[in-house]
Amino acid sequence: MHPLPPRSAPVLPALILIFLIVTCAAVAGCTTGTGRGSSLDQNTTGDLRAYFLDVGQGDASIILFKDKVIVIDSGEVDQGEVVVAALRELGVKKIDLLVATHPHSDHIGGMQNVLANFKVVTVLDSGTPSTSTLYERFLQMIEKQGITYIVARQGQTIDIDPSLRILVLWPPEDRTSDDLNANSIVLRISYGTVNLLYAGDATASAEEAITKTGYPLDAQVLKVAHHGSSGSSSAMFLSRVNPDIAVIPVGKANDYGHPHKATLDRLAAVGSMVFRTDTDGTIRVMSDGSTIGVATEKGDAGFWNAAVYATTPTPVTPVMTVVTVPPTPGVSPDIDNLVPALSPDVTLPAIQLGNASSVYISAVQFDAPGDDRVNLNGEWVQIANRGTGPVLIAGWTLSDRTGSSPYTFPAIVLLPKESVTVYTGSGAMNDTAIFMGQSSPIFGNSGDVAILRDGAGTIIDQNSGAVNP
Repeated sequence: MHPLPPRSAPVLPALILIFLIVTCAAVAGCTTGTGRGSSLDQNTTGDLRAYFLDVGQGDASIILFKDKVIVIDSGEVDQGEVVVAALRELGVKKIDLLVATHPHSDHIGGMQNVLANFKVVTVLDSGTPSTSTLYERFLQMIEKQGITYIVARQGQTIDIDPSLRILVLWPPEDRTSDDLNANSIVLRISYGTVNLLYAGDATASAEEAITKTGYPLDAQVLKVAHHGSSGSSSAMFLSRVNPDIAVIPVGKANDYGHPHKATLDRLAAVGSMVFRTDTDGTIRVMSDGSTIGVATEKGDAGFWNAAVYATTPTPVTPVMTVVTVPPTPGVSPDIDNLVPALSPDVTLPAIQLGNASSVYISAVQFDAPGDDRVNLNGEWVQIANRGTGPVLIAGWTLSDRTGSSPYTFPAIVLLPKESVTVYTGSGAMNDTAIFMGQSSPIFGNSGDVAILRDGAGTIIDQNSGAVNP
């Protein structure tokens, strides 16, 4: 295995930002447990509130983040009023992002009702052709109201708040099938170190393809695909996601036998705590970006009152304020226009700039040729940017499976479609190479994992030796 052809990785221009911490009210009635990347805490408070609605044998979710609202699917036609009622109960006035994962009626049936009652800013649609009257009316209403319409494609990011990362994991731009479920939108929504994965009705074949893309899949919360059908949620996919919480939207005594026992067994095998709308009613997940609280409508008498959507701005408390670099009049303040440049050996505080989800571990070599202790630079990890914009990785870390003695990245920016190789030993940093300066090997020759985290500790990607495309 060899590094890819040389590519450039320019050093970061000086950027100075203001950091804010948002204070929120406490929420009661949560389920406790032990999370993997984040912990389950009954006292969790936070800006992220995710509701998995009880809409029978259908799918509908609401995500509230500060003053932003996301709605994913809307159940069957007769459940549209349920979705509208829930939004009103939460004080919602406007929907910033409305997602139609695919054109089956149990996912878009209530869209007409939602569109008729709320202003919608943007619609994200799978774009898979369907001749159903329901879907045609949905598209007609979007056009009539002048709503921004976006067709989902893999690798796309949706920006509605700087602190919230929304990554489209599926479908690919070049569809591989005409099957509506196989082209269902799959989203990974991240806040701090907490990740939620909404799998729509993705099939096992789609899941397999997603796992081969190299995009990050780990998530503490999984909206289980296709109502718990055994044709989804494969063992391989679940092992990659490794969810602490699995939510299954499913109708009571449905004709499909959902959720299937095989799916429940696979979820149990990865240690997931399972919640179901048929037995638990609507399920709420709350997070402050590091911990998770879970409550159910049937288990909490004050469920709907506990996390009413804020209609006024949440107060913020600045914890560090420094001078900002003023933009040049008439010039877009992107990375390439900011000056002066820092020396690459300067280490900056962890500052998120650019789409972190586009960065991944493209190749690794754990077993250096010859004696590892002598050939330290024969051990390396390559980091690449598959996105369309530059990404600052200053303050990010790279470690082995144990996470001990992580290497912290200096002031490096990865340009689109570029990569940089991180070598264990010493050397002169250049556009395509960084050196950890270690005196002994970091990675085990077999069975180890390279783990890339951002400055907040969120796992961006991990690679056990596979070559990602």
